[in-house]
Amino acid sequence: MAISYVQPLLLLLGSLFFLPALRAVNFKYCNKSGYDFGNVTHVNISPNPVGPDVGELNITVIGYAKESIHTGSIEVYAKSENITDLLRKQPCTIESGTKFVLPLSEVPKDILEGDYKYVVSLLDEKVGDSKEAKVRMCVDFDLPTSSSTLSSA
Repeated sequence: MAISYVQPLLLLLGSLFFLPALRAVNFKYCNKSGYDFGNVTHVNISPNPVGPDVGELNITVIGYAKESIHTGSIEVYAKSENITDLLRKQPCTIESGTKFVLPLSEVPKDILEGDYKYVVSLLDEKVGDSKEAKVRMCVDFDLPTSSSTLSSA
């Protein structure tokens, strides 16, 4: 009897193709409609799901930029109705017309009382004459726990 290796090979290749999507989480734009700067296509979190004993997260934001940021930063917050905790801030630059991948490693896991979300904001330090950084893009999401449904936006 001949054994076909085609089906197991196709199954393996198919699972490798969809494996990155298992770490993707549902996200929403903070302004509810999107940003002129570009768009976010994926937000990935590792570990996923996030267990109660996890102390740090790795968050990756992937998207496409229509404009450049030369003096920018990316910030991660845990935000509830009454509290906003800055968890991580790091510099970043993005060129217009490119796909961007913004990895944020060792983000502390924060637990706030009540409902809260994680927020990732992309800021540009040099926009017009303003002395304050301008939010160029912002997304928020819930942490995927073992009881959450895992899917991408």
